[in-house]
Amino acid sequence: MNRLQLATLLSWAGENGLEGRKRLQKVVYLLQQAGCPLDCRFTLHHYGPYSRDVADACDEMVAAGLVKESGGPAENRSYRYQLEPATRTHLQNAPDPQIGQFQAFGESLISEDLWKLELGSTILYFYGQTNNWETAFAKACEYKKVETEAESSRSALALAKKTHADQRDD
Repeated sequence: MNRLQLATLLSWAGENGLEGRKRLQKVVYLLQQAGCPLDCRFTLHHYGPYSRDVADACDEMVAAGLVKESGGPAENRSYRYQLEPATRTHLQNAPDPQIGQFQAFGESLISEDLWKLELGSTILYFYGQTNNWETAFAKACEYKKVETEAESSRSALALAKKTHADQRDD
């Protein structure tokens, strides 16, 4: 993931920015699984798929003054990431056409329920290992210690299936 890609993704969150490191990780994972060329390596973490690539890109942009980071443990609230005005202006002059086609889907993910993103991305992670939706769903629910019959679990499965690149109609 490069700076332009991350800036583009953050621009989809609007002026208020994107809330939460976990949300950022899950949105990037799901976009990548939908076919967005972000080129991040993910491993399975307690909260679902996690990428050091995403964390490093975000930290670099904060350190360079391109993205504003607020919140965090010291403030007892989630981190929030907002584009700095100069970054937003630069982005308007040089958008990333490769990921622009994923904007509507990205915006929907940014506003999605965080638990649905977490479980849905975990289901999709296991699907990548098993190539079987029922097995992936059962493994993810066991891993996250949730019931397969819960409405929230079924909703997360629907998100995972909708996201999978082979399932999308884009």
